[in-house]
Amino acid sequence: MKKVVVSGTPYEQGVQEGKAFQKLIHQNVQLVREDLEKSHLNMDKYNELTRQNAEFIRTAQPEQWDEMTGIAAGAELPMEDILLINVPTYFLKNCLGQECSMVLARGNATADGCTYLVKNRDMGIQIQQVMVEYHYADGTSIAEVGGAGIVTYPALGVNSMGLTVTSTGFWSPKVEVHMEDAASRNIFVNMHHLLRTCATTQDVLTCLDSYPRMNGLNLIAADESSAVLVETTRDDYLVEWADERGILYRTNHYMLGDHKTLNKEFEEYPSTFMRYDRIGQLLTGRKRKIRFQDLVSIMSDHENSPINGICRHANPLAPAQTVSCTICCLEDRELYTTPGNPCEHLIRSAL
Repeated sequence: MKKVVVSGTPYEQGVQEGKAFQKLIHQNVQLVREDLEKSHLNMDKYNELTRQNAEFIRTAQPEQWDEMTGIAAGAELPMEDILLINVPTYFLKNCLGQECSMVLARGNATADGCTYLVKNRDMGIQIQQVMVEYHYADGTSIAEVGGAGIVTYPALGVNSMGLTVTSTGFWSPKVEVHMEDAASRNIFVNMHHLLRTCATTQDVLTCLDSYPRMNGLNLIAADESSAVLVETTRDDYLVEWADERGILYRTNHYMLGDHKTLNKEFEEYPSTFMRYDRIGQLLTGRKRKIRFQDLVSIMSDHENSPINGICRHANPLAPAQTVSCTICCLEDRELYTTPGNPCEHLIRSAL
């Protein structure tokens, strides 16, 4: 695991990232390429979808395009390799399965009254994760954890304006993905875009009102006065605000309104339901008791392992394993992360 602090123009920031994480970026490109080769896709069609979406990013989000261009230069890789890992067409093609679990605790739920947001990122391959701290010319800053060389879908981040966001994927054959949208929409809601443009939870919802996307996901956004869980689809979203309990959590299915009809059945996808239920059990009766270390303990839990646990290790039967655990303390604007399973990389002794 590495961290880099970057500044300057988006291109200059990208160059700094590319140089700092050059070895890890090369590894991530190779991992994605090898996984695609094993997937037996029609690569001509796949590459055309990627090209179309890359052109959309270049036009709609020029800052991120410039950053990716800088990463290519700093890592000494062709731009095609950086687009390979940044345009997440592979998720639409059921490659590189990404799952994840996320929990927010704030206010009446926490021992110190602070707001904590935590996510276990579970992926089908070991995409190398890093931390980037961005400092912009307008005086704002962002801290994020994500794949080395990947700027389009960070795991979790916080900005200096007082907003933290994270997400978990949603996968179901009941939802049709319109591939022709690749030329005019983001593949998912981009957390980095939210952190760059939003200061409050209401800003996030306003952004989502007009945010073109191909596929849905779950996201949690929090500022110092409110927190909201948003279940997005291609065309709409439903929200659950944190109430007096101060708890929000999700895995990889929907829990609100008509969205529930889009879920896979339990037999098709037991992991998401079992992880969700287990998080609920571990949070029960925790009013005014949750601390930083309690959230680490929840994300290190192995009940229902090896396949359906919250902390997931490499197993031939499991579709994904935990590649990072990231925790934000919003009031302190602090971000912590582990390079892999939290149970192995945040070592604890309790006397």
